[in-house]
Amino acid sequence: MKKIIFLLVTSTLALVAFETTNIQLLYGENFKGDSFVYDTKDGKKTTVTFEHFRTFSYGDFYMFVDMADGKKFDGTEHDVYAEIAPRFSLSKVSGSNLSAWLLKDIFLATQINEGKDYTAYLGGVGADFEIHGFNVFSLNLYYKSENIENNSFQFTPVYQTKEFYRVHFEGFIDMTSRDISTQNQLLYNLNAYLGMKEKVYLGAEWLYYDYNNNRVRAKTAATQVMIKYQF
Repeated sequence: MKKIIFLLVTSTLALVAFETTNIQLLYGENFKGDSFVYDTKDGKKTTVTFEHFRTFSYGDFYMFVDMADGKKFDGTEHDVYAEIAPRFSLSKVSGSNLSAWLLKDIFLATQINEGKDYTAYLGGVGADFEIHGFNVFSLNLYYKSENIENNSFQFTPVYQTKEFYRVHFEGFIDMTSRDISTQNQLLYNLNAYLGMKEKVYLGAEWLYYDYNNNRVRAKTAATQVMIKYQF
């Protein structure tokens, strides 16, 4: 966690062009699979997520922290997991415009994942695309080194649609040779009724995780109701 705090602090030193932050409250009662990572004994889990994104002089920076409450199989009742993902724009670093057709930019992509007894370091390349109907469409390919598994490659699409009748869809997919993890949110913008400067969304998140390696199989699929406050 000290590494995450250090990188978060140092990232604020760069010139910020755009930033957005949100806090999410999620609750689900169907975490009843056999995944040690996500599932709980009674299937119930409450999660508070802090999420932040910003662009800066040489790229962009994304991070989130999940603080979950729910009794896991090892007796743990509280869990904290965080990821940070700084990316460095090759267009901005080189001073050359690398955009072409749908391609907006190419990045040197890095990431650190940290949780209880778990650390992973990722490095690779990323690309942002201009796709009709999407605010965000990004593809990232990493080489992943972690402390509990063999090294692997990870492919991560990230996406967010534009609003249609105040509804939008967003999420990501992490895929390696041994597992797939995806979280997708369908959200409704309540601001037309609240009259606030900040945005408030109400909706649901679908979480799916499937692990299959060396005859070990774990799987979970859970839907959570959620509210998101963006400022």
